[in-house]
Amino acid sequence: MNNQDTTLLAIERQRIIADILKREGTVRTVELCELLHVSAVTIRTDLRDLETAGLCEIIWGGAVSKIPPTEEEAYLEQRSVLNIERKRRIGQHAAKLIANGQTIIVDAGTTTVEIIKSLPQTFDYLRVITPALNVAMAASQFAYVEVIMPGGILRPLTRSLIGPQTLQALRMFNADWTFLASGGFDLAHGATTANTLEAEVKRTMVDQGARVVLTADSSKYGMVCSLNVASFAEIDVLVSDTQLPEDAAAEIALAGVQVIRAE
Repeated sequence: MNNQDTTLLAIERQRIIADILKREGTVRTVELCELLHVSAVTIRTDLRDLETAGLCEIIWGGAVSKIPPTEEEAYLEQRSVLNIERKRRIGQHAAKLIANGQTIIVDAGTTTVEIIKSLPQTFDYLRVITPALNVAMAASQFAYVEVIMPGGILRPLTRSLIGPQTLQALRMFNADWTFLASGGFDLAHGATTANTLEAEVKRTMVDQGARVVLTADSSKYGMVCSLNVASFAEIDVLVSDTQLPEDAAAEIALAGVQVIRAE
């Protein structure tokens, strides 16, 4: 064992790890080794102790928190009742971008699920790839939709799959559209989110989509979460609502993004 492993007592290391888990939602073994100056064996022992205490679930390369995060995230059920009319209008406008026979990737979220609910009845075929349980359930109501879900670890907060298996599965597909959700957005940072593993999933979705649509109601404008997902240089269309300030819409449009303010 590395001599530096004894610098901090196990209880001190685990308190630090628990604080990071609560704040960020995830930890990585490699990063913890660098931060705490200990070996991977020591970190894995600490994570097992925290898992036994019910504070986290060990995954490949790290752990996921089982305690509520402190950043501005809320459970799917709580978010689903916020700004619902705006989200429905956004979903209706975003759905108009989709053509029969296409392959689309749909992010987890309470706005993105409204896209699926607004799909026309006249299509013959549509492939929907999503890591989100609520999106998959909504898509399964359409007989012409082929629903594909990647494997992975279910994150209870968003009812969505995360982790290396999810990333690997998403990389198999080339989509016509990626419909992205975010915790917040602004001109300087683009789309942002709060969870490390979800940020990786979102980044992969962006990479696999020929065109990327950010769907976000105006209440998220000006909110900047801790992790960058996609700049507006990587986003083709923003679908928001009429309460998005006109000057903000104009600035985003100048960045080359088609801005749709759903009425």
